[in-house]
Amino acid sequence: MIQKILDEALFKINERGNRAEIQSVNNKTKAFEDNEFKKLYSNYTRAMIDNAKLGKKQNLTNEKSCYEKRLKELGISSINPDYSCKKCNDSGYIEGKWCDCLKAEVNKILIRKSGFDNLIDFKQINYNYYNDSGYMQKVHSTMQKWCHSNFDKTLIFLSGGTGTGKTVLLKCMANELINLNHVVVLTTAFAMNQDFLKSYASRVIEEKNALLEKYLDSEVLFIDDLGTEIVQKGVTTSYLYQVLNERKIKKLPTVITSNLDIKDLRDYYDERISSRIIDKTTSICLFIEGKDLRLKQK
Repeated sequence: MIQKILDEALFKINERGNRAEIQSVNNKTKAFEDNEFKKLYSNYTRAMIDNAKLGKKQNLTNEKSCYEKRLKELGISSINPDYSCKKCNDSGYIEGKWCDCLKAEVNKILIRKSGFDNLIDFKQINYNYYNDSGYMQKVHSTMQKWCHSNFDKTLIFLSGGTGTGKTVLLKCMANELINLNHVVVLTTAFAMNQDFLKSYASRVIEEKNALLEKYLDSEVLFIDDLGTEIVQKGVTTSYLYQVLNERKIKKLPTVITSNLDIKDLRDYYDERISSRIIDKTTSICLFIEGKDLRLKQK
């Protein structure tokens, strides 16, 4: 799954790079049809070669500005590729690591596929809608700071009744992390459980692994509405434990929202799941009280 998304993102980035290079070739062809430009550009390249031979670092600003001025007179922006990303020249990688542009493109695809296409900025929140605006401002501030942290606390559990603002906070956190160039996966507990069932039913090992990969290995995982999915005996709890345990071992951040409180977690799943979520050494658990905001806003 992740590899397909990565391939799709790289294709889009490389496509932009190809367009920039084709435009560069066209611009060069047009520019070198002009004799004055050819002469000015020849002066610039000759000076560069002479510098290299003599080991000099002579400033060539004058020669360069002369041919660039002539380009403008010809109505040509540049003869060099105008890459969308100047960091990686639309390759997607810098020294073998993902460039920020690749992370951004992957996030776009992940968000589109997740259905969470309307992320929210922390600045957009109107705290007047909340029953306890002061408390919610503190909660949002704490979670925003967590987004900028080194994730010593790898699991965030946001518990509360229906419509109390948990999903809104989740969207704010996801948006903040994306702006900080983290790659995030957003899912609902229902959608994740559907993948668990598909993985369990599949007899093809590659397919089984691909269905779980994004939950096990994503940089940051958001799970909305944990506890609303129907627990399938022998599947849901086992797979959920695997995801939570593996991510804890790998120290990968996980953010969960749920209508369940701590006691409900134990009853709905089992002790293994609840212990992974409420571990004080690695988790932050917050309970959000209040009436349904969606009713209040009508």
